[in-house]
Amino acid sequence: MEQVRYMTGKRNHQPGGTGIQGQHSPPVNTTIMPGEGTTLAEHGSVKEHLDVSEKHYRSFIGTNAQLFWTASADGIVENDVPLWRAYTGQSLEEVQGWGWLHAVHPEDRERVKRAWLNALANKGAYETEYRLRRYDGVYRTFSACGVPLFEQDGCLREWVGMSADITERKQLEDELQASERRFRTAFEQAAIGIAHIGFDGSWLLVNQKLCDIVGYTREELLERTFHAVLLPEDLPTAFAHSLRMISGELQTYAQEQRYVRKDESLIWVNLTVTLVRDSMGMPLYFLAVTEDITERKQAEQQRLLNQLKDQFILNVNHELRTPLTEVYGYLELLSEYQGQIDAATQVQFLQNAKEGCQELILLVNNVLDALAIAEEVRSPQREELFIAPLVRDVLAHLDPRQEETDRLRLAIPEPLTVWANGQLLRQVLRNLFANAFKYCPKPAAVVISAVLDDPRAQGTDSTPHVYISVQDTGPGIPPAELPLLFQKFVRLKRDLSGPVRGSGLGLYISKRFVEAMDGRIWVESAGIAGQGSRFCVALPCPPLYQ
Repeated sequence: MEQVRYMTGKRNHQPGGTGIQGQHSPPVNTTIMPGEGTTLAEHGSVKEHLDVSEKHYRSFIGTNAQLFWTASADGIVENDVPLWRAYTGQSLEEVQGWGWLHAVHPEDRERVKRAWLNALANKGAYETEYRLRRYDGVYRTFSACGVPLFEQDGCLREWVGMSADITERKQLEDELQASERRFRTAFEQAAIGIAHIGFDGSWLLVNQKLCDIVGYTREELLERTFHAVLLPEDLPTAFAHSLRMISGELQTYAQEQRYVRKDESLIWVNLTVTLVRDSMGMPLYFLAVTEDITERKQAEQQRLLNQLKDQFILNVNHELRTPLTEVYGYLELLSEYQGQIDAATQVQFLQNAKEGCQELILLVNNVLDALAIAEEVRSPQREELFIAPLVRDVLAHLDPRQEETDRLRLAIPEPLTVWANGQLLRQVLRNLFANAFKYCPKPAAVVISAVLDDPRAQGTDSTPHVYISVQDTGPGIPPAELPLLFQKFVRLKRDLSGPVRGSGLGLYISKRFVEAMDGRIWVESAGIAGQGSRFCVALPCPPLYQ
Protein backbone atom coordinates (compact mmCIF):
# COMPACT_ATOMS: atom_id res chain seq x y z
CA MET A 1 0.00 0.00 0.00
CA GLU A 2 1.18 3.48 -0.81
CA GLN A 3 2.81 5.32 2.05
CA VAL A 4 1.35 8.69 3.16
CA ARG A 5 4.00 11.14 4.44
CA TYR A 6 3.67 14.60 5.95
CA MET A 7 6.72 16.82 5.37
CA THR A 8 8.04 19.42 7.79
CA GLY A 9 8.63 23.10 7.03
CA LYS A 10 12.37 22.35 6.49
CA ARG A 11 13.85 22.31 3.03
CA ASN A 12 14.10 19.04 1.13
CA HIS A 13 17.82 18.69 0.55
CA GLN A 14 17.58 16.10 -2.21
CA PRO A 15 19.66 17.35 -5.15
CA GLY A 16 17.61 19.21 -7.69
CA GLY A 17 14.43 18.81 -5.70
CA THR A 18 11.79 21.46 -4.98
CA GLY A 19 9.86 21.56 -1.77
CA ILE A 20 7.04 23.98 -1.00
CA GLN A 21 6.55 23.93 2.72
CA GLY A 22 4.30 25.67 5.25
CA GLN A 23 5.26 27.23 8.53
CA HIS A 24 3.30 24.62 10.42
CA SER A 25 2.76 20.96 9.57
CA PRO A 26 1.90 17.63 11.20
CA PRO A 27 4.65 15.35 12.66
CA VAL A 28 7.77 14.50 10.65
CA ASN A 29 8.00 11.37 8.42
CA THR A 30 5.04 9.73 10.04
CA THR A 31 4.34 6.45 8.19
CA ILE A 32 1.13 4.54 8.75
CA MET A 33 1.11 1.02 7.22
CA PRO A 34 -1.10 -2.00 7.85
CA GLY A 35 1.01 -4.89 9.17
CA GLU A 36 0.55 -8.62 9.06
CA GLY A 37 -2.46 -9.71 11.04
CA THR A 38 -4.29 -6.42 10.57
CA THR A 39 -7.99 -7.10 10.17
CA LEU A 40 -10.10 -5.53 7.43
CA ALA A 41 -12.03 -3.53 10.02
CA GLU A 42 -8.79 -2.24 11.47
CA HIS A 43 -7.58 -1.40 7.98
CA GLY A 44 -10.81 0.56 7.30
CA SER A 45 -10.41 2.47 10.56
CA VAL A 46 -6.86 3.46 9.61
CA LYS A 47 -8.05 4.69 6.18
CA GLU A 48 -10.82 6.80 7.75
CA HIS A 49 -8.26 8.27 10.13
CA LEU A 50 -6.00 9.18 7.20
CA ASP A 51 -8.89 10.77 5.27
CA VAL A 52 -9.84 12.93 8.25
CA SER A 53 -6.19 13.87 8.85
CA GLU A 54 -5.71 14.85 5.21
CA LYS A 55 -8.89 16.96 5.30
CA HIS A 56 -7.73 18.77 8.45
CA TYR A 57 -4.27 19.23 6.98
CA ARG A 58 -5.55 20.72 3.75
CA SER A 59 -7.82 23.06 5.69
CA PHE A 60 -4.86 24.18 7.80
CA ILE A 61 -2.64 24.71 4.78
CA GLY A 62 -5.44 26.54 2.97
CA THR A 63 -5.70 29.11 5.72
CA ASN A 64 -2.01 29.36 6.70
CA ALA A 65 -0.28 29.35 3.32
CA GLN A 66 3.23 30.73 3.60
CA LEU A 67 5.22 28.40 1.47
CA PHE A 68 9.01 28.03 1.27
CA TRP A 69 10.31 26.32 -1.84
CA THR A 70 13.39 25.21 -3.75
CA ALA A 71 14.02 24.42 -7.38
CA SER A 72 16.88 22.89 -9.34
CA ALA A 73 19.50 25.08 -10.99
CA ASP A 74 17.55 25.00 -14.26
CA GLY A 75 14.30 25.91 -12.45
CA ILE A 76 12.60 22.52 -12.78
CA VAL A 77 10.49 20.85 -10.09
CA GLU A 78 11.67 17.25 -9.90
CA ASN A 79 10.80 15.85 -6.48
CA ASP A 80 7.60 15.57 -4.54
CA VAL A 81 6.18 18.81 -3.09
CA PRO A 82 3.61 17.65 -0.54
CA LEU A 83 2.61 21.10 0.77
CA TRP A 84 2.05 22.46 -2.73
CA ARG A 85 -0.04 19.39 -3.56
CA ALA A 86 -1.91 19.73 -0.27
CA TYR A 87 -2.74 23.34 -1.07
CA THR A 88 -3.52 23.00 -4.78
CA GLY A 89 -4.85 19.42 -4.78
CA GLN A 90 -2.49 18.49 -7.65
CA SER A 91 -1.02 15.01 -7.88
CA LEU A 92 2.73 14.34 -7.93
CA GLU A 93 2.71 13.81 -11.70
CA GLU A 94 0.69 17.04 -12.23
CA VAL A 95 3.14 19.17 -10.23
CA GLN A 96 6.50 18.00 -11.60
CA GLY A 97 8.40 19.82 -14.34
CA TRP A 98 6.40 22.93 -15.23
CA GLY A 99 3.16 21.31 -14.11
CA TRP A 100 2.96 23.49 -11.01
CA LEU A 101 2.22 26.40 -13.38
CA HIS A 102 -1.20 24.92 -14.16
CA ALA A 103 -2.35 25.79 -10.64
CA VAL A 104 -1.68 29.45 -11.42
CA HIS A 105 -4.61 31.47 -12.76
CA PRO A 106 -4.74 31.24 -16.61
CA GLU A 107 -4.53 35.04 -16.94
CA ASP A 108 -1.34 35.11 -14.82
CA ARG A 109 0.54 32.09 -16.23
CA GLU A 110 2.34 33.72 -19.13
CA ARG A 111 3.49 36.63 -16.99
CA VAL A 112 4.70 34.31 -14.19
CA LYS A 113 6.50 32.08 -16.70
CA ARG A 114 8.29 35.09 -18.28
CA ALA A 115 9.34 36.38 -14.85
CA TRP A 116 10.74 32.97 -13.88
CA LEU A 117 12.59 32.52 -17.20
CA ASN A 118 14.02 36.03 -16.89
CA ALA A 119 15.32 35.25 -13.40
CA LEU A 120 16.87 31.98 -14.67
CA ALA A 121 18.54 33.75 -17.58
CA ASN A 122 19.96 36.54 -15.43
CA LYS A 123 20.60 34.36 -12.39
CA GLY A 124 19.08 37.18 -10.38
CA ALA A 125 16.29 37.68 -7.89
CA TYR A 126 12.80 36.47 -8.80
CA GLU A 127 9.76 38.41 -7.62
CA THR A 128 6.16 38.37 -8.81
CA GLU A 129 2.53 38.08 -7.78
CA TYR A 130 -0.06 35.64 -9.05
CA ARG A 131 -3.38 34.04 -8.24
CA LEU A 132 -3.04 30.42 -7.11
CA ARG A 133 -5.87 27.88 -7.21
CA ARG A 134 -6.58 26.21 -3.90
CA TYR A 135 -7.67 22.55 -3.70
CA ASP A 136 -11.32 23.67 -3.45
CA GLY A 137 -11.10 25.72 -6.69
CA VAL A 138 -10.82 29.13 -4.99
CA TYR A 139 -8.08 31.44 -6.26
CA ARG A 140 -6.09 33.44 -3.76
CA THR A 141 -3.32 35.97 -4.38
CA PHE A 142 0.29 35.03 -3.59
CA SER A 143 3.51 37.01 -3.51
CA ALA A 144 6.49 34.92 -4.64
CA CYS A 145 10.16 35.77 -4.34
CA GLY A 146 13.28 33.69 -4.83
CA VAL A 147 17.08 33.95 -5.03
CA PRO A 148 19.78 31.72 -6.55
CA LEU A 149 22.33 29.87 -4.35
CA PHE A 150 25.84 29.31 -5.68
CA GLU A 151 28.61 26.81 -4.93
CA GLN A 152 32.03 27.98 -3.83
CA ASP A 153 33.25 27.66 -7.41
CA GLY A 154 30.53 30.04 -8.61
CA CYS A 155 28.26 27.43 -10.11
CA LEU A 156 24.52 27.80 -9.55
CA ARG A 157 23.39 25.06 -7.19
CA GLU A 158 19.66 25.69 -6.65
CA TRP A 159 16.94 28.29 -6.06
CA VAL A 160 15.24 29.04 -2.76
CA GLY A 161 12.26 31.24 -2.17
CA MET A 162 8.93 31.79 -0.51
CA SER A 163 5.34 32.17 -1.69
CA ALA A 164 3.05 33.90 0.79
CA ASP A 165 -0.71 34.32 0.70
CA ILE A 166 -1.38 38.10 0.48
CA THR A 167 -5.06 37.95 -0.48
CA GLU A 168 -6.32 40.02 2.45
CA ARG A 169 -3.53 42.57 2.05
CA LYS A 170 -4.20 42.78 -1.68
CA GLN A 171 -7.92 43.24 -1.10
CA LEU A 172 -7.16 46.01 1.38
CA GLU A 173 -4.78 47.67 -1.11
CA ASP A 174 -7.41 47.42 -3.84
CA GLU A 175 -10.03 48.92 -1.54
CA LEU A 176 -7.65 51.74 -0.61
CA GLN A 177 -6.86 52.39 -4.26
CA ALA A 178 -10.55 52.39 -5.12
CA SER A 179 -11.20 54.76 -2.23
CA GLU A 180 -8.34 56.97 -3.41
CA ARG A 181 -9.78 57.00 -6.94
CA ARG A 182 -13.21 57.92 -5.61
CA PHE A 183 -11.66 60.67 -3.50
CA ARG A 184 -9.63 62.00 -6.42
CA THR A 185 -12.66 61.97 -8.69
CA ALA A 186 -14.83 63.77 -6.14
CA PHE A 187 -11.96 66.13 -5.27
CA GLU A 188 -11.20 67.15 -8.83
CA GLN A 189 -14.76 67.22 -10.17
CA ALA A 190 -16.27 69.07 -7.20
CA ALA A 191 -18.22 72.22 -8.02
CA ILE A 192 -16.55 73.97 -5.08
CA GLY A 193 -12.93 74.74 -4.28
CA ILE A 194 -11.28 72.23 -1.92
CA ALA A 195 -7.81 72.46 -0.38
CA HIS A 196 -5.62 70.96 2.31
CA ILE A 197 -3.71 73.71 4.13
CA GLY A 198 -0.69 73.31 6.41
CA PHE A 199 -0.31 75.05 9.76
CA ASP A 200 2.02 77.61 8.17
CA GLY A 201 -0.64 78.51 5.62
CA SER A 202 0.97 76.56 2.76
CA TRP A 203 -1.28 74.90 0.20
CA LEU A 204 -0.76 71.13 0.47
CA LEU A 205 -3.39 70.01 -2.01
CA VAL A 206 -5.76 72.03 -4.21
CA ASN A 207 -8.37 71.07 -6.78
CA GLN A 208 -8.94 72.69 -10.15
CA LYS A 209 -12.11 74.50 -9.08
CA LEU A 210 -10.19 76.42 -6.41
CA CYS A 211 -7.60 77.40 -9.02
CA ASP A 212 -10.42 78.68 -11.25
CA ILE A 213 -11.91 80.68 -8.38
CA VAL A 214 -8.69 82.51 -7.46
CA GLY A 215 -7.28 82.70 -11.00
CA TYR A 216 -3.99 80.88 -10.34
CA THR A 217 -2.67 77.70 -11.94
CA ARG A 218 -2.16 74.75 -9.62
CA GLU A 219 1.61 75.21 -9.73
CA GLU A 220 1.37 78.94 -8.98
CA LEU A 221 -0.98 78.36 -6.08
CA LEU A 222 1.18 75.64 -4.48
CA GLU A 223 4.10 78.07 -4.48
CA ARG A 224 2.09 80.53 -2.41
CA THR A 225 0.24 80.43 0.90
CA PHE A 226 -3.39 80.74 1.90
CA HIS A 227 -2.60 84.26 3.10
CA ALA A 228 -2.01 85.38 -0.50
CA VAL A 229 -5.74 85.26 -1.28
CA LEU A 230 -6.85 86.90 1.97
CA LEU A 231 -7.37 90.60 2.52
CA PRO A 232 -4.90 92.02 5.07
CA GLU A 233 -7.72 92.92 7.44
CA ASP A 234 -8.93 89.28 7.43
CA LEU A 235 -5.58 87.79 8.48
CA PRO A 236 -5.99 88.35 12.26
CA THR A 237 -9.38 86.63 12.19
CA ALA A 238 -7.97 83.69 10.22
CA PHE A 239 -5.09 83.29 12.70
CA ALA A 240 -7.46 83.47 15.67
CA HIS A 241 -9.76 80.80 14.22
CA SER A 242 -6.77 78.55 13.45
CA LEU A 243 -5.49 78.73 17.02
CA ARG A 244 -8.95 78.02 18.43
CA MET A 245 -9.27 74.90 16.24
CA ILE A 246 -5.80 73.61 17.11
CA SER A 247 -6.51 74.08 20.82
CA GLY A 248 -9.76 72.14 20.47
CA GLU A 249 -11.95 75.11 21.33
CA LEU A 250 -13.40 75.13 17.81
CA GLN A 251 -13.87 72.24 15.39
CA THR A 252 -14.91 74.21 12.30
CA TYR A 253 -15.91 77.68 11.24
CA ALA A 254 -17.69 79.19 8.24
CA GLN A 255 -18.01 82.78 7.11
CA GLU A 256 -18.56 84.95 4.06
CA GLN A 257 -15.54 86.99 3.08
CA ARG A 258 -13.64 88.34 0.10
CA TYR A 259 -10.69 86.75 -1.71
CA VAL A 260 -8.02 88.56 -3.72
CA ARG A 261 -7.64 86.97 -7.16
CA LYS A 262 -4.39 86.83 -9.10
CA ASP A 263 -5.52 89.87 -11.15
CA GLU A 264 -6.10 91.69 -7.80
CA SER A 265 -9.87 91.77 -8.29
CA LEU A 266 -12.05 90.93 -5.29
CA ILE A 267 -14.61 88.14 -5.16
CA TRP A 268 -17.02 87.01 -2.49
CA VAL A 269 -16.68 83.45 -1.16
CA ASN A 270 -18.26 81.30 1.50
CA LEU A 271 -15.30 79.74 3.35
CA THR A 272 -15.65 76.68 5.59
CA VAL A 273 -12.55 75.44 7.42
CA THR A 274 -12.24 72.20 9.42
CA LEU A 275 -9.25 70.80 11.29
CA VAL A 276 -8.42 67.19 10.33
CA ARG A 277 -6.86 65.05 13.06
CA ASP A 278 -5.38 61.53 13.09
CA SER A 279 -6.70 58.56 15.07
CA MET A 280 -4.78 59.77 18.12
CA GLY A 281 -6.35 63.22 17.91
CA MET A 282 -3.19 64.95 16.68
CA PRO A 283 -3.78 67.81 14.18
CA LEU A 284 -2.82 66.96 10.59
CA TYR A 285 -3.99 69.81 8.35
CA PHE A 286 -6.85 72.21 7.67
CA LEU A 287 -9.55 71.27 5.17
CA ALA A 288 -10.80 74.44 3.47
CA VAL A 289 -13.90 74.48 1.27
CA THR A 290 -14.44 77.59 -0.86
CA GLU A 291 -17.67 78.42 -2.65
CA ASP A 292 -17.74 81.37 -5.04
CA ILE A 293 -20.80 83.45 -4.09
CA THR A 294 -19.87 86.60 -6.02
CA GLU A 295 -22.91 86.42 -8.28
CA ARG A 296 -25.20 85.89 -5.31
CA LYS A 297 -23.67 88.81 -3.41
CA GLN A 298 -23.92 91.03 -6.46
CA ALA A 299 -27.55 90.05 -6.86
CA GLU A 300 -28.18 90.81 -3.19
CA GLN A 301 -26.41 94.15 -3.49
CA GLN A 302 -28.37 94.96 -6.62
CA ARG A 303 -31.65 94.15 -4.88
CA LEU A 304 -30.61 96.32 -1.94
CA LEU A 305 -29.58 99.11 -4.28
CA ASN A 306 -32.92 98.91 -6.06
CA GLN A 307 -34.71 99.10 -2.74
CA LEU A 308 -32.61 102.07 -1.69
CA LYS A 309 -33.22 103.80 -5.01
CA ASP A 310 -36.95 103.26 -4.65
CA GLN A 311 -36.81 104.66 -1.14
CA PHE A 312 -34.65 107.52 -2.36
CA ILE A 313 -37.16 108.43 -5.05
CA LEU A 314 -39.92 108.48 -2.46
CA ASN A 315 -37.82 110.56 -0.09
CA VAL A 316 -36.71 113.05 -2.72
CA ASN A 317 -40.23 113.32 -4.05
CA HIS A 318 -41.43 114.20 -0.55
CA GLU A 319 -38.51 116.51 0.21
CA LEU A 320 -38.78 118.39 -3.08
CA ARG A 321 -42.55 118.82 -2.88
CA THR A 322 -42.50 120.37 0.58
CA PRO A 323 -40.12 123.31 -0.02
CA LEU A 324 -41.43 123.82 -3.53
CA THR A 325 -44.97 124.05 -2.19
CA GLU A 326 -43.83 126.53 0.46
CA VAL A 327 -41.92 128.70 -2.02
CA TYR A 328 -44.79 128.67 -4.49
CA GLY A 329 -47.31 129.42 -1.74
CA TYR A 330 -45.48 132.47 -0.40
CA LEU A 331 -44.82 133.83 -3.89
CA GLU A 332 -48.46 133.30 -4.83
CA LEU A 333 -49.58 135.20 -1.71
CA LEU A 334 -47.27 138.09 -2.54
CA SER A 335 -48.58 138.16 -6.10
CA GLU A 336 -52.26 137.86 -5.20
CA TYR A 337 -52.27 140.39 -2.34
CA GLN A 338 -49.78 142.83 -3.84
CA GLY A 339 -50.37 146.27 -2.35
CA GLN A 340 -52.57 144.82 0.40
CA ILE A 341 -49.84 143.34 2.62
CA ASP A 342 -47.78 145.48 4.91
CA ALA A 343 -44.04 145.76 4.43
CA ALA A 344 -43.10 143.57 7.40
CA THR A 345 -45.32 140.72 6.17
CA GLN A 346 -43.88 141.00 2.68
CA VAL A 347 -40.36 140.77 4.06
CA GLN A 348 -41.33 137.71 6.09
CA PHE A 349 -42.95 136.00 3.08
CA LEU A 350 -39.86 136.71 0.96
CA GLN A 351 -37.59 135.39 3.72
CA ASN A 352 -39.61 132.16 3.97
CA ALA A 353 -39.51 131.72 0.21
CA LYS A 354 -35.77 132.34 0.23
CA GLU A 355 -35.23 129.72 2.94
CA GLY A 356 -37.27 127.26 0.92
CA CYS A 357 -35.08 127.92 -2.10
CA GLN A 358 -31.94 127.42 0.00
CA GLU A 359 -33.26 124.09 1.19
CA LEU A 360 -33.99 123.09 -2.40
CA ILE A 361 -30.47 124.09 -3.43
CA LEU A 362 -28.96 122.01 -0.61
CA LEU A 363 -31.10 119.01 -1.54
CA VAL A 364 -30.25 119.21 -5.25
CA ASN A 365 -26.55 119.73 -4.51
CA ASN A 366 -26.50 116.62 -2.32
CA VAL A 367 -28.11 114.57 -5.09
CA LEU A 368 -25.65 115.88 -7.67
CA ASP A 369 -22.69 115.28 -5.38
CA ALA A 370 -23.79 111.69 -4.75
CA LEU A 371 -24.19 111.04 -8.47
CA ALA A 372 -20.81 112.61 -9.24
CA ILE A 373 -18.88 110.50 -6.72
CA ALA A 374 -17.18 107.59 -8.55
CA GLU A 375 -16.72 104.17 -7.02
CA GLU A 376 -13.25 105.22 -5.92
CA VAL A 377 -12.72 108.89 -5.06
CA ARG A 378 -9.33 110.01 -6.24
CA SER A 379 -7.04 111.51 -3.61
CA PRO A 380 -7.69 115.28 -3.66
CA GLN A 381 -5.14 118.05 -3.34
CA ARG A 382 -4.49 118.76 0.35
CA GLU A 383 -2.96 121.55 2.35
CA GLU A 384 -2.47 122.67 5.93
CA LEU A 385 -5.75 124.13 7.22
CA PHE A 386 -6.40 125.96 10.50
CA ILE A 387 -9.53 124.37 11.94
CA ALA A 388 -10.96 127.18 14.12
CA PRO A 389 -11.29 129.86 11.39
CA LEU A 390 -12.54 127.27 8.89
CA VAL A 391 -15.31 126.19 11.31
CA ARG A 392 -16.34 129.80 11.93
CA ASP A 393 -16.51 130.45 8.21
CA VAL A 394 -18.72 127.38 7.62
CA LEU A 395 -21.05 128.38 10.45
CA ALA A 396 -21.33 131.93 9.14
CA HIS A 397 -22.48 130.74 5.74
CA LEU A 398 -24.64 127.93 7.10
CA ASP A 399 -26.99 129.93 9.27
CA PRO A 400 -26.09 133.53 10.08
CA ARG A 401 -29.12 134.09 12.26
CA GLN A 402 -28.33 135.25 15.79
CA GLU A 403 -30.57 132.66 17.40
CA GLU A 404 -28.43 129.82 16.02
CA THR A 405 -25.12 131.53 16.73
CA ASP A 406 -26.00 131.85 20.39
CA ARG A 407 -26.41 128.05 20.65
CA LEU A 408 -22.83 127.31 19.56
CA ARG A 409 -20.09 126.25 21.93
CA LEU A 410 -16.68 126.14 20.26
CA ALA A 411 -13.73 124.38 21.89
CA ILE A 412 -11.04 124.48 19.22
CA PRO A 413 -7.44 125.65 19.85
CA GLU A 414 -6.55 128.39 17.36
CA PRO A 415 -3.17 126.92 16.30
CA LEU A 416 -4.62 123.46 15.57
CA THR A 417 -4.25 122.40 11.91
CA VAL A 418 -5.07 119.40 9.72
CA TRP A 419 -3.86 118.07 6.36
CA ALA A 420 -7.01 118.18 4.21
CA ASN A 421 -8.80 119.57 1.17
CA GLY A 422 -10.57 122.82 2.12
CA GLN A 423 -13.57 122.38 -0.20
CA LEU A 424 -14.27 118.79 0.86
CA LEU A 425 -13.79 119.50 4.56
CA ARG A 426 -16.16 122.51 4.39
CA GLN A 427 -18.90 120.35 2.87
CA VAL A 428 -18.38 117.63 5.52
CA LEU A 429 -18.63 120.16 8.36
CA ARG A 430 -21.62 121.86 6.70
CA ASN A 431 -23.51 118.54 6.65
CA LEU A 432 -22.63 117.74 10.29
CA PHE A 433 -23.53 121.24 11.57
CA ALA A 434 -26.82 121.28 9.65
CA ASN A 435 -27.82 117.91 11.13
CA ALA A 436 -26.91 119.04 14.63
CA PHE A 437 -29.09 122.16 14.40
CA LYS A 438 -31.96 120.13 12.96
CA TYR A 439 -32.05 117.65 15.82
CA CYS A 440 -30.88 119.74 18.77
CA PRO A 441 -33.92 121.37 20.43
CA LYS A 442 -33.71 125.07 21.14
CA PRO A 443 -32.12 126.55 23.19
CA ALA A 444 -29.84 123.55 23.89
CA ALA A 445 -26.21 124.07 22.84
CA VAL A 446 -24.34 122.40 20.00
CA VAL A 447 -20.74 121.76 21.04
CA ILE A 448 -18.06 121.74 18.35
CA SER A 449 -14.62 120.69 19.57
CA ALA A 450 -11.26 119.59 18.23
CA VAL A 451 -8.31 117.93 19.96
CA LEU A 452 -4.92 116.60 18.93
CA ASP A 453 -4.12 112.93 19.42
CA ASP A 454 -0.40 112.26 19.16
CA PRO A 455 0.41 108.55 19.76
CA ARG A 456 4.11 109.40 19.78
CA ALA A 457 3.66 110.65 23.32
CA GLN A 458 3.01 106.98 24.29
CA GLY A 459 6.06 105.81 22.35
CA THR A 460 4.30 104.51 19.21
CA ASP A 461 4.97 105.45 15.59
CA SER A 462 1.35 105.95 14.56
CA THR A 463 0.40 109.07 12.59
CA PRO A 464 -0.89 112.00 14.71
CA HIS A 465 -4.53 112.91 14.05
CA VAL A 466 -6.89 115.72 14.92
CA TYR A 467 -10.34 114.68 16.16
CA ILE A 468 -13.21 117.04 15.32
CA SER A 469 -16.51 116.29 17.06
CA VAL A 470 -20.02 117.71 16.85
CA GLN A 471 -22.18 117.00 19.91
CA ASP A 472 -25.93 117.68 20.03
CA THR A 473 -28.56 116.96 22.68
CA GLY A 474 -31.29 115.73 20.39
CA PRO A 475 -33.26 112.44 20.43
CA GLY A 476 -30.19 110.30 19.71
CA ILE A 477 -29.93 107.40 17.27
CA PRO A 478 -31.02 103.82 18.06
CA PRO A 479 -27.86 101.63 18.23
CA ALA A 480 -29.34 99.17 15.73
CA GLU A 481 -29.55 101.93 13.11
CA LEU A 482 -26.03 103.31 13.59
CA PRO A 483 -24.46 101.08 10.87
CA LEU A 484 -27.00 102.40 8.33
CA LEU A 485 -26.22 106.09 8.72
CA PHE A 486 -23.39 106.38 6.19
CA GLN A 487 -25.03 104.35 3.44
CA LYS A 488 -26.41 105.86 0.26
CA PHE A 489 -30.08 106.91 0.16
CA VAL A 490 -30.67 105.91 3.80
CA ARG A 491 -32.82 107.88 6.22
CA LEU A 492 -33.82 106.76 9.70
CA LYS A 493 -37.35 105.61 10.41
CA ARG A 494 -37.98 108.52 12.76
CA ASP A 495 -37.19 111.01 9.96
CA LEU A 496 -39.53 109.53 7.39
CA SER A 497 -42.59 110.55 9.39
CA GLY A 498 -41.07 113.50 11.28
CA PRO A 499 -40.71 117.18 10.45
CA VAL A 500 -36.98 116.97 9.64
CA ARG A 501 -36.37 116.78 5.90
CA GLY A 502 -33.32 115.54 3.97
CA SER A 503 -32.10 113.46 1.03
CA GLY A 504 -30.39 110.71 3.00
CA LEU A 505 -27.17 111.50 1.14
CA GLY A 506 -25.36 114.00 3.37
CA LEU A 507 -23.60 111.49 5.62
CA TYR A 508 -22.81 109.16 2.70
CA ILE A 509 -21.13 112.03 0.87
CA SER A 510 -19.30 113.10 4.05
CA LYS A 511 -17.94 109.58 4.55
CA ARG A 512 -16.60 109.38 1.00
CA PHE A 513 -14.94 112.79 1.28
CA VAL A 514 -13.34 112.04 4.66
CA GLU A 515 -11.97 108.70 3.46
CA ALA A 516 -10.57 110.39 0.34
CA MET A 517 -8.52 112.57 2.71
CA ASP A 518 -7.21 109.46 4.56
CA GLY A 519 -9.50 110.16 7.49
CA ARG A 520 -12.28 108.39 9.33
CA ILE A 521 -15.81 109.38 10.35
CA TRP A 522 -18.16 107.71 12.82
CA VAL A 523 -21.03 108.38 15.21
CA GLU A 524 -21.55 107.64 18.90
CA SER A 525 -25.05 107.51 20.39
CA ALA A 526 -26.90 105.57 23.05
CA GLY A 527 -30.25 106.30 21.41
CA ILE A 528 -31.50 108.11 24.55
CA ALA A 529 -33.48 111.32 24.12
CA GLY A 530 -31.65 114.31 25.57
CA GLN A 531 -28.24 112.69 25.31
CA GLY A 532 -28.13 113.26 21.57
CA SER A 533 -25.41 112.06 19.21
CA ARG A 534 -21.73 112.77 18.75
CA PHE A 535 -20.31 112.77 15.23
CA CYS A 536 -16.52 112.47 15.00
CA VAL A 537 -14.05 113.10 12.18
CA ALA A 538 -10.40 112.06 12.43
CA LEU A 539 -7.97 113.72 9.98
CA PRO A 540 -4.18 113.45 9.79
CA CYS A 541 -1.91 116.27 10.88
CA PRO A 542 0.25 118.12 8.30
CA PRO A 543 3.37 116.17 7.18
CA LEU A 544 5.75 118.64 8.82
CA TYR A 545 4.09 117.98 12.17
CA GLN A 546 4.26 114.23 11.61
